[in-house]
Amino acid sequence: MTRSSSAASGGEPTSSSARPWRLTLLAASVLLLGACASAPATAPAAGAGAGAPAPAASSASVASAPGAAAVRPGAAPALPPFARVIEQARRIPGVLDAWQKDDKVWIELSEQDFDRPFFLSPKLASGIGEAGVLGGLMAGRFGPFGGPQWIEFRRVHQQVQMIARNAESVARAGTPAARAVAAAYSPSLLGSTTLASLPHPERRTVLVEANSLFLGDMPGVAMQLQRSFRQGYGHDVRHSAITGVRGQPQELVIEVQNHYATGSLASPGPSTAPGAPAPSVPDMLPDARSLFVKVQYSITRLPATPMAPRRADARLGHFTTSVSDFSDDLARTPRQRFVNRWRLDKRDPAAALSEPVQPITYWIDRSVPVGYRAAITAGILEWNRAFERIGFKDAIRVQVQPDDARDDTLDTGKASVRWMTNAQAQFGAIGPTHVDPRSGEILDADIALESLSSRGVRAYRTQYIDRALLDAASADLPAFASRPEGLHALHDASCQHADQAAEQLAYGLDLAAVRDGIEPDSPQAEAFVQAYLKEVTMHEVGHTLGLRHNFRASRVYGERQIADPASTVLAGSVMEYLPINLARRGEPAPTPFQTTLGPYDHWAIEYAYRTWPAADEAGELARVAARSSEPELAFGTDEDSLFGLDPETLQNDQGDDPVAFVRRRFDIAGDLIRRLEATPLRADDSYARLRRTVSFALRDVARSSAVLLRQIGGIRMLRDAPGSGRDPMVPVPPDRQLEALDLIASRVFAADALPVSAALQRRLAPDYLARADGPGADTADYNPADQVLELQRGLLGQLMSDALVQRLLSAQAKTAPGEPSLSLVELHERLARVLWSELAQRGGDIPLARRELQRDHLGRLAVMLLRPASQGRADAQALARSEAQALLLRLQAASGRPGWSPQARLHLQAGQDLLREALAARLNRLPG
Repeated sequence: MTRSSSAASGGEPTSSSARPWRLTLLAASVLLLGACASAPATAPAAGAGAGAPAPAASSASVASAPGAAAVRPGAAPALPPFARVIEQARRIPGVLDAWQKDDKVWIELSEQDFDRPFFLSPKLASGIGEAGVLGGLMAGRFGPFGGPQWIEFRRVHQQVQMIARNAESVARAGTPAARAVAAAYSPSLLGSTTLASLPHPERRTVLVEANSLFLGDMPGVAMQLQRSFRQGYGHDVRHSAITGVRGQPQELVIEVQNHYATGSLASPGPSTAPGAPAPSVPDMLPDARSLFVKVQYSITRLPATPMAPRRADARLGHFTTSVSDFSDDLARTPRQRFVNRWRLDKRDPAAALSEPVQPITYWIDRSVPVGYRAAITAGILEWNRAFERIGFKDAIRVQVQPDDARDDTLDTGKASVRWMTNAQAQFGAIGPTHVDPRSGEILDADIALESLSSRGVRAYRTQYIDRALLDAASADLPAFASRPEGLHALHDASCQHADQAAEQLAYGLDLAAVRDGIEPDSPQAEAFVQAYLKEVTMHEVGHTLGLRHNFRASRVYGERQIADPASTVLAGSVMEYLPINLARRGEPAPTPFQTTLGPYDHWAIEYAYRTWPAADEAGELARVAARSSEPELAFGTDEDSLFGLDPETLQNDQGDDPVAFVRRRFDIAGDLIRRLEATPLRADDSYARLRRTVSFALRDVARSSAVLLRQIGGIRMLRDAPGSGRDPMVPVPPDRQLEALDLIASRVFAADALPVSAALQRRLAPDYLARADGPGADTADYNPADQVLELQRGLLGQLMSDALVQRLLSAQAKTAPGEPSLSLVELHERLARVLWSELAQRGGDIPLARRELQRDHLGRLAVMLLRPASQGRADAQALARSEAQALLLRLQAASGRPGWSPQARLHLQAGQDLLREALAARLNRLPG
């Protein structure tokens, strides 16, 4: 699921920015600075922050920043000698030496260590398996926790502050602009303590107590627990402790076992409205009032010389680090965006193919099951193909962590692949990174794979059908994207690739078992699973190399190549969300998952990592990016998909003909359901698997329907620069839109769409053992007709929405005079014809599911008639009135015919009454 930028994020990040807890820190900073007045009013000691303001006198008590102990007012006490403080303490050498004695830890700082850039990287080393509090998770900017920081230790008299530098706004040092930036933007306080010792008599170093700096809730876990469960969880410092300190020349690691607790647990009150947020409790704790979370803090030096930044180009998809550089007043905007990438230099710059000075090494954590390590290794090393093309030999390497290793793959500088056993699937897989906010250099990456994405357990989980049935088919994408978190929270930071691919894997295994007799534990099924793991690993490694999603890559190849069993390239990029590649019954089985890089992947790696002489780089990068109009390099990413306009930038589509793809998926699902009707179950099989398979098939129909929906009113959005010869915004041809609409009408809206017989429905029993786990685990009854009805309602809501009206009118405005375009009138006429097809028959019954859908259509028409004119487009409201009048006449004519069942006659009469009242209603002008 995903990916981060300068602070980890599964997701679309830029360099360091305000963290969710910074407002609290700012307030704490003011109080702490005020408390400094109680220290003697002497000049700052050597190493004090340059230009540090003289603190004002204050006797206020001090609020603690996260990780900071309270600093109390009063005269500064006499400091003990260095040797007395560390008496009987153990020295831990590292990038900063540490000393540990029992539960006390001190950090040794020299005068040169103050005001020097360090990098603080927080990780959750252990969690609770739910609510996003997951062991092995790299904290990141768009995740629930505070991410990495460029920190400095600042001395103010006897006080030492650990501050987070503001890296987003810069100017050339020594200029007036730099002074203005310094005055405009504040750093943040992460922790504060007083000096613990006099200077060492020889080294002139001082000690600061690490407990005061790190024994706090710096990541904000308590807030995440409060948001998730609506309980009063708080950080309990009395039962928290530093449990481990490790050092090496480039790193100091401090492990903190934090305790979180609440004195009482709230429960939903009798007045809680249905659907309103209500208190809940963690499922996987022995006592929900108490929990431990281990946080690992890694401190490293930022590179002495920042890596040369490389400007991002919108025609390719890379994660970026953004800064506002105010050095040049003539620049159109101060905002600059740099590609996030690892520092990779040739050992022999003159050689056509050279090993790198420092390869990118991925460590497979010892938590990864042995049986999966070969597939994961293959997925990692597949990226060497792209690096070899640009002159790097063995740029990527793989190591397996020994079982007896003393270090941790979470350590900064070690790219890793870890295994998570969370209580509920959170993301399938995620590939976040931490980067240098000054340059975009990737400093660390930790891929996490969830065990619930593996074959057996994942398939078991997805038999439950109490989650959303429609996925993107009924999602109001434009409305979501307009929310502040919309475009960021669903970027690659919350990558759902592995989660969706795992369900597709389980669907494919069920299909193979029912249709082809392939058992889940057979070699063929195992090869299936290994191919899935390789594809997921390739996708997440791509994120950790700096690549974003590419949801246009699925359109690169046609049906013939995709169906060819010998083809391993199914899309232009592994950064796509591809559905499992399935064939109709009787056709040769194609490659199910893409297990090699696509042409886009090679292109994106070349832009980010190829080296040129500095004088040539700008021109060479422009040349590389100018290839964007080549069909195999098609690119579109998360925000292109979220805005809901582009019919080509989609998830879970495949091939250059979307209608043909969806028709094939409909055929496969329909054939599977028909075969289930006649397939007897063995004594060792279960009805729950039958229920799961039917649900898989209908969910796949829902995803495929979303592909069709995007074609209607769609506008192709290209990221071309001027001169490519292509217009960047092109409406979908009307014949393609009508083809998509007709397929929805005939295969989803039709009266006999997706039938599941009564005999089969009687066999769709739940998993009774799973039901004992709680009311959300499985439902007592499962009616596939309800699932189909929800799909139909979702599609109808989109087809009658204001968003689609706007898309159709926008497409018409972009169509040249005289050229055809799909009109609102044609869309609504076709919908009414298929939704009310029973009106053409002479009597009989209208099935319950059809009556439900027709009432939904009537209700939407009535809403369009009754709302004020200011809330809709004039053409849409005029069309609604005309459509309602025409439908009323049809209902009147049909209800007069003999032969209707009592239910059908009541339904027709109720429809007439609703339309008459809506047409006759008088609208009052809204005030204002």
